[in-house]
Amino acid sequence: MIVANFGSAPWTSAGENLAYILPFSVGVCVIILHMFSFLLSYLMKVRLSLKMIAQSLILAFIFGGFIDLFLYLHQLVYIPGDMFMRGLYLFVGLNFIAIGVSIYFQAGSIYLPTDYLLKAFGKLMKNYTVGNIFFTAVPLVISIVIILYRSEITGIGIGTLFFMFGLGFLMDMYNRLIRIRNMEVRSSD
Repeated sequence: MIVANFGSAPWTSAGENLAYILPFSVGVCVIILHMFSFLLSYLMKVRLSLKMIAQSLILAFIFGGFIDLFLYLHQLVYIPGDMFMRGLYLFVGLNFIAIGVSIYFQAGSIYLPTDYLLKAFGKLMKNYTVGNIFFTAVPLVISIVIILYRSEITGIGIGTLFFMFGLGFLMDMYNRLIRIRNMEVRSSD
């Protein structure tokens, strides 16, 4: 979504904006935002064990590193210029994010720190469509403050709106289409 340049996912957009005011890359700023989301999750009374926090932070560091690696490699190989290809990047990216989050929420694997916050809002609102709107408002406020400070729009656009208002809908849809059975190993007595 960053490469499409139509606006990024709100947390990534906040990372892009932070990268303009901090001496860090987008990936490192996303990692900082993941740590901030743990604080918000804690304030929303999400129970987090030290093991869960450690595993999630390791995943966040890997995720942030891959953002930076992908942006670097993508700039070397191909950056879409025409509107159709940029729109295709946006459409495919948004659907892959929804599929990925749907699968790993169902599988109960290790989550990124921001995903604990999304789950908290989803449970609070009793669905991900409304929960995602509140969840994405947090990084949007961060981005808007930085945009007002810099007087330049970065990372926010039509893609941000599609993410904010469409990701929850897509997750609800993919949750109905994709079923992951939680396989438990049971010992016979």
